[in-house]
Amino acid sequence: MAEGTVPARMLPAGTMLHRRYAIEGVLARGTYGATYEANDIKLNRRVALKEYFPDALAFREEDGFSLSPRNKACGALFFLGSEMFYRQHLALTDARGSCNVVTVLNAFFENGTSYAVMERLMGVTLEGYLRLRRRRLTPEEGMFVAASMADALLVVHSLNSLHYDINAQSVFICTDGTVKLIDFGAAKAGLRARHEVDDTEPWLDLGALGKTLYEAMSGRSAHDGEIMPNPNIPAAFYNLLLRMLAQDGAPRFASVFDYRHALACLDVGAACPDVTCEEAASLQRELTVQRTQSAPQSGPAQQKRRSILDRALDSLQEAVESDPAKAAPETEQRRKHLTRRVVILYTALAAVTLAVALIIRALTH
Repeated sequence: MAEGTVPARMLPAGTMLHRRYAIEGVLARGTYGATYEANDIKLNRRVALKEYFPDALAFREEDGFSLSPRNKACGALFFLGSEMFYRQHLALTDARGSCNVVTVLNAFFENGTSYAVMERLMGVTLEGYLRLRRRRLTPEEGMFVAASMADALLVVHSLNSLHYDINAQSVFICTDGTVKLIDFGAAKAGLRARHEVDDTEPWLDLGALGKTLYEAMSGRSAHDGEIMPNPNIPAAFYNLLLRMLAQDGAPRFASVFDYRHALACLDVGAACPDVTCEEAASLQRELTVQRTQSAPQSGPAQQKRRSILDRALDSLQEAVESDPAKAAPETEQRRKHLTRRVVILYTALAAVTLAVALIIRALTH
């Protein structure tokens, strides 16, 4: 998730949720929520617990636990996102046992928001892996990730759902040699659209996956789905990416099944990106230090890291938090000033007209 953990806004260690999940610490903090390390005291196992907490829409109450919308206008968006977060993760509990989708164990409402309990994975995100290796994905590694994500999307789409937010942070490379899809984004999609998201467009996930693979293998950005051939991407693989990123219905894949079949026809070997527990722990420590150092930062540098949606939500917040009572005197003052100018203009115009009329009358007599 994103940088900038703010400990004061997080649930404190020792917090008990759902009468069984004991919070032990913060794993990550992002625009739309926080992920905690927790212990399931009922089954005595470590889990990852995700809290829906969009910072632009909600704040932590003084009790240190409950969340509340920042105002009435933010309330509708906050509760919509919380409901979609809950519904998506509850549906994902039916995908338990899948090798390529993070196991969601439970979903529930508490503290005015929603939570999801997931297996505690060991490893790094695809973004972290590229940073760790300081290179691009090899064609064989790209093929392994592409196949793993195909199997993951087959499961997700069979549940009549989409991921909505596939990127280098939602592809997780585990130390046990598997690649899993994590960090589902129905709540984010709901906030963008401000209505129920549509579950009938599988190419949204495929396009996002194609963009993620291209950028990881080429080291270049895919702006608006536009990509160029790259020496690190075999021609057959590149053609597959073109179909994944296609904007119209003719060349693009109609379903994950079609994509999986095309992938199986590629003559490209597959090799799992490998990462050890020590490397994963080292990267986690490095990221933790960076989050701690960047937490107090403010001003232009921090603003550059904020997404377009962050700024849009901030604008919404400023608009709905503005006090009409305070704005009224300024507006009234501007109105009076404009009125005075109009009166002066019309008075001057009337005086000139009267003077001209008197001059004409004097000349005619």
